[in-house]
Amino acid sequence: MSVGRIAPIIRARYRLVHRSVIRASCKPSFGGPGKRVVLGVVGLALFVPTSAFAASTPEQQLAERYAPIVALKAQTGACDSKGEPYRPVPADVVLGRSDVKLVDGDGKLIAQAPTASVLFGKGENDYLDFPGSPLNAGCSYEKWGDAVTQGAPTTSYAHVVAQTGKPGKLALQYWFYYVFNDFNNKHESDWEMIQLMFDADTASEALAGTPVEVGFSQHSGAEKAPWNGDKLEKQGTHPVVYPGAGSHANYYSPAVWLGHSAQEGFGCDDTRGPSQRLQTTPVLLPVTAPTSAQAPFAWLGYDGHWGQKAGGPNTGPTGPNMKDQWTEPITWAEDEWRDSSSQVPGTKTMGTSATSFFCGAVAGGSQVYLRFLRTPWFVVGVLALIALFGIWLSRRTKWKPAPPLPIDQARPGGEIFNAGWEIYRRHFPLFLGIGVIFVPLSALAAILQQAVFSLTGLGTFEQVASGDTVMQALIALLFGSLSTIVGTVLVTAAAAEALERIDEGGRPDALAAYRNSSPRVGSLAWAWTRVIVVTGVLTTTVVGIPFAIFYLVRKAVVTQACVVERLHATAGLRRSTELVKGHGLRVLAIAACVNVTAYLLGPIVGMVFLFLTPSSLSLINVISSLVYVLVMPYVGIAIALLFYDLRRREAEAPAREPKVMSDASAPTDRRNTGDAATSGSA
Repeated sequence: MSVGRIAPIIRARYRLVHRSVIRASCKPSFGGPGKRVVLGVVGLALFVPTSAFAASTPEQQLAERYAPIVALKAQTGACDSKGEPYRPVPADVVLGRSDVKLVDGDGKLIAQAPTASVLFGKGENDYLDFPGSPLNAGCSYEKWGDAVTQGAPTTSYAHVVAQTGKPGKLALQYWFYYVFNDFNNKHESDWEMIQLMFDADTASEALAGTPVEVGFSQHSGAEKAPWNGDKLEKQGTHPVVYPGAGSHANYYSPAVWLGHSAQEGFGCDDTRGPSQRLQTTPVLLPVTAPTSAQAPFAWLGYDGHWGQKAGGPNTGPTGPNMKDQWTEPITWAEDEWRDSSSQVPGTKTMGTSATSFFCGAVAGGSQVYLRFLRTPWFVVGVLALIALFGIWLSRRTKWKPAPPLPIDQARPGGEIFNAGWEIYRRHFPLFLGIGVIFVPLSALAAILQQAVFSLTGLGTFEQVASGDTVMQALIALLFGSLSTIVGTVLVTAAAAEALERIDEGGRPDALAAYRNSSPRVGSLAWAWTRVIVVTGVLTTTVVGIPFAIFYLVRKAVVTQACVVERLHATAGLRRSTELVKGHGLRVLAIAACVNVTAYLLGPIVGMVFLFLTPSSLSLINVISSLVYVLVMPYVGIAIALLFYDLRRREAEAPAREPKVMSDASAPTDRRNTGDAATSGSA
């Protein structure tokens, strides 16, 4: 017998001996002959050969041979929301506690500190209730769970069962009990399981062979794998299970898994490492639920919920005895196990990928739903205010006639959107060409980013800082979307260059637009590096987020200032601030509307393909990325029109103090406001 299999037996034996000694020592008769008897028992328990305590039944031997290993996503610290704070433990840890209640469907108290015998026979409308609210869990359940599970073994409940009418098949189930489910849905207690299938009628026959197939439960469904295939990871005879952080849905490998159905769940499960591997101690359950409140595992006779009634998917689950696979494991395997799960591609894409957006949207939507359940009127009120604000903004601007020419003119916000679309439509080949070049530009930027991480030591810095939430956020902001930022800046610069040529009556092409804007690449790089660093530092402080937004608004037209007015980085940043001054809210509304629409359109198109087609996730991400080829030139047009609008408004404003001049190197014939007298001024 291996050390891994002996250790749980020794631990269990020690706990048994410890309890026996304590009980005996509390009796008045403890001492003399009684003391010698107890010490003799201790000696036998601790020093009798381990083989004497080996499993005595084929079912127990089978349970120990294949007891699973759970690879739980490691936490970087207490209350780390990205790691897994819970592990499979005995269900008894929540029973007999004074802070746990058993209530009926109306919340009326049935019993305080219910035990297994009290649970026995209770109906489907009854609920266990732990301290805390799952709708507003915070870190309270993690702290409570740490307290109630301290010293408890990592446990898997083994259930060896055949099914009537299905000869030649035997199921070995392992059930996992977790104190809390902290996923997109949040509920007290969580039951998950895996199932091994044997071509056998009895446990003795199963011991003579090996499993043929295994199924891992995942939300309402399950995924199968051949026992001897590459998909299933094993350590010896023990299958390795990767539970999703928070949801405890079981997977075969570390990755991010996307679910968009009832069977797969709705959202994204993260099983990526680093992981903490724990060998479970198997506890053999009876084949059928007990018929007496005094029987072992009397809690298997409880038909109610193992957690608080909290509405919809946030209500505590029922126990194993209420699941179809408890009595019909073969039918469950034949009818409901699917071949695979959808793994989120790890490759980078232009912009936000459809899969990443889906994961974030579902997680964010679940938080809104939880808040709605807690304070429905508040959520409805906030959404109503947002809708009314959008309507008010749309009615505050003028949308027509929106003439596309001349480019250099003042326009209301609505006309900027419409004129931008008309310019895009009339010169579609030009701007499509500008967008297509976005693909190799982004790919090149991604390669350069990878090279920088590999050659400069930033990759090591990223790994070292992985445990620091603030540093992770800063790294993600500075480098995580670098390829997209570079491509976007170059596309919007080329669009601004093309618009100026169009306004002069020319017919530019995409290559000419990039060639003519290329001398400003150095200025743009230095200007946007400063913008990104300042914004990143402010954002990571959390309290600095409003200041980061204010700063970004002030620098909204820095690209256009550098390209159109031939300014270097510092002058371009200053020029953007001068133009935006006094128009901050208007610039915020227009820039946010344009950029958010562009940001959302690609992932939304990808999500349509996700739900309506059987396309692979990688192909869906490519489709959503290619949408950026179409929308990013429009962003460049709209922001350039905003730049010209701001410049015209500045020229038409009452005379003010002279402003900073543009770079000495700027051509004197470069148009600024259309007024020769002010050409070249800032």
